[in-house]
Amino acid sequence: MDISVVAGVEARGFMFGPSIALAIGAKFVPLRKPKKLPGEVISEAYELEYGTDCLEMHVGAVKPGERAIIIDDLVATGGTLSAAVRLLERMGAEVVECACVVGLPEVKGQRRLNGKPLYILVEPRQLDNYC
Repeated sequence: MDISVVAGVEARGFMFGPSIALAIGAKFVPLRKPKKLPGEVISEAYELEYGTDCLEMHVGAVKPGERAIIIDDLVATGGTLSAAVRLLERMGAEVVECACVVGLPEVKGQRRLNGKPLYILVEPRQLDNYC
């Protein structure tokens, strides 16, 4: 897929993202909550099912034309992932795919990703077989 950027959403995306980046020879870019990154940042606000939040990324962390994947732990409404997509695209990156460990299909968060592919490792109905 010629990925050069793995963006991890705070905080659990930081557990998986760096390992994936290392394995494929890409750089890791953290997407953090407000006021946690030093230096100049760009921000993207988004709505959650219970309020609003914001993600920040260092200015210059990605270059125009770089191909990126976004890693997070959970997708529910898709608000966080869609904000991450917008943040990277504002800097000129091409978001190729989003990936999450757990997906809640009944909430239909993928609708907010504007057609971006979403890879989900585990869905709750799969967990029923193990409980």
